[in-house]
Amino acid sequence: MRDRPGAVLLSKTVSEVDVYLFAGITGDFYPLHLDAEYAATQPVGERIAHGALVLGFFSAAAARWAQREGLDILSAGYDRLRFIRPVRFGDTLTVAYAADTATATGRRVIASVEARNQHGEVVCAAEHLVHLSSPASHQLKPVSE
Repeated sequence: MRDRPGAVLLSKTVSEVDVYLFAGITGDFYPLHLDAEYAATQPVGERIAHGALVLGFFSAAAARWAQREGLDILSAGYDRLRFIRPVRFGDTLTVAYAADTATATGRRVIASVEARNQHGEVVCAAEHLVHLSSPASHQLKPVSE
């Protein structure tokens, strides 16, 4: 998907600081994210980033897409959200965001979004449902409301 024409790409290396700051902001102190000794006893074997942190990168890519297209948007949520692989400290993620379809009225867009790590492996994927404040000027395949 990252090679898809028109896709917005966002890259970010996930650091230990990112994970600790996210934990502090959200209050999610689950030891799999913060406690190296605990995480070593779990199937992944090391600390990993919060899935919601990765989802935040999806939101950032959506904002970049909307700004590029000159649209005012409001997220209506994510469908088919899947956390496919763990995101380890030091992984560099590239999020690809591309609008797929628009409703007949042009007031809602469905976009595909995925994150891949530095090895090209998909770590997270979803469909993003977006409300537009004005009809989309995109030439997208219409879907029913």
